[in-house]
Amino acid sequence: MGEAKARALEAIVKVAESLGAERLIRIEHAHISGVSYGTIGEPGRRFIEDLYLSGARVSVPTTVNPIGFDDADPANTGGILKVDKDFLEGQQAIIRALTGMGANPVLTCTPYKTRSFASLNLKPGSHVAWGESSAVAYANTVLGIWTNREGGPLALLASIAGRTYYYGVHIPENRIPSETYRVEIAPVDEVDAGVVAEILAETHDNDRPPLVEMGLPPEPYRDIVLREFSAALGAAGNISMAVIPGITPVETRGMRPGPAIEIEARLIISRRKDLAPGNPVDFIFLGCPHLAADDLKILDHYLNGKARIPIIATLSRDAYERAGDHIRRLQAKGVRFIRSTCLIVGQLKSRDYSIATNSYKAYFYLRRKVSSVGLLSLPALARLAVNP
Repeated sequence: MGEAKARALEAIVKVAESLGAERLIRIEHAHISGVSYGTIGEPGRRFIEDLYLSGARVSVPTTVNPIGFDDADPANTGGILKVDKDFLEGQQAIIRALTGMGANPVLTCTPYKTRSFASLNLKPGSHVAWGESSAVAYANTVLGIWTNREGGPLALLASIAGRTYYYGVHIPENRIPSETYRVEIAPVDEVDAGVVAEILAETHDNDRPPLVEMGLPPEPYRDIVLREFSAALGAAGNISMAVIPGITPVETRGMRPGPAIEIEARLIISRRKDLAPGNPVDFIFLGCPHLAADDLKILDHYLNGKARIPIIATLSRDAYERAGDHIRRLQAKGVRFIRSTCLIVGQLKSRDYSIATNSYKAYFYLRRKVSSVGLLSLPALARLAVNP
C-alpha cells in the first residue's frame, strides 16, 4: 500500500504497543487538530509537508481544525489578530499539504456541525479518530461516536492508515460510567456547565466516564450548553466522555453507579463569581467552540441594539454561509465575524486585552495570553454589550 501508509501504520502500532492495545480497528472518519502555524511552526509544517511529498493520502473522510487566520480574507483580523508574511506563507503551506493529501479543510473545531460531515450519516457506535478535545468530548457524550482523545499528528496518521488502536473508549466496557454526579442547579447555563466540568476534572479520578445528572435548558440553547460543557471537560482535564441521561446514546435506565456525589449549587455560584469579569471589558469573544447557525439566531435574539462593546465572533465558513440573514443583522449590530480561526490558535496583537466570553475553554487558554478573561452567559454578554 506504499511507504507513506506503512509509516503511518508503524507509528500507530507503536502507540498501541505502548498502551497494551491488542489490535487495531478501522475508522470511518478522522479530524486533524494542531494545524495552526502559530501552534506548530516550522517543525509542524515540515512534518505535514514531508508526509504529503512522500505520497501520503487520507484513506477515510478527514476534516481539519481551525488555522491562524480567516482563510477567506486574511486581512479580516477583527482588529485583534496579527498575520505577518511568514505566518501567512507557513499556514498556507500547511493547508496546501493537507488538502493535497485529501483532507477537507473545513477549518473548524466543530466538524460535526458542517454539511460535509452530516452527509456521512455516521451512526452512534461509529469509530473515528479525532484530535480537538472539545470535539472528542462532544462526539462521545452527545453524538455517541467513539473516539479517544488523539493528538493532531496521530489523528493525521490514523486518517492515512484508516485505523486506530483498540483502546480507551473504543472498548465498550470502558464507556460504562463508574460514578454518579448530581448537579444541584437546574437548568444549568453554559457557564454553570463549564464550572461543573472543571469540578469533574478535579474530582473524577477514573478512566471510565462519569454519569452526570444535570438539568438542561430547552433547545436550541441546550446545544450551546452541551458544547461548552464538552469543551470545558477537554480543557480542564483529560476526560474524553461523560454520560448524561437523555443525551448520551446509551441505555441509562436503572444505571446509577454508586451513591451520587453532589455538585452543590453554592460551589457553582461561588466559582461563577470568581470567574466573572472584573475589569472594564475591551471586547466580547464568542465562538470557542465555533459558533453554529443556531447560535447566531440566539445571539440575534438577545442582542437588542447596537453593541457598544465590540463583539468578536469566530465560526466556520460553513456556518457563515448558512446564516446569511443573521450574519447581516448581527454585523449591523456591531458583531465582527472571523472565519476559520479563533483567538486560541491565532496570534493576538496585544497581551493587554480584557475579554468577556461565555466559554470556559476560552477562559482556560486565554488567561495565559491576555491580562484578564471573565465568564458570563450568552444572554448576559448580549446585555453587557449594549449596556456596558
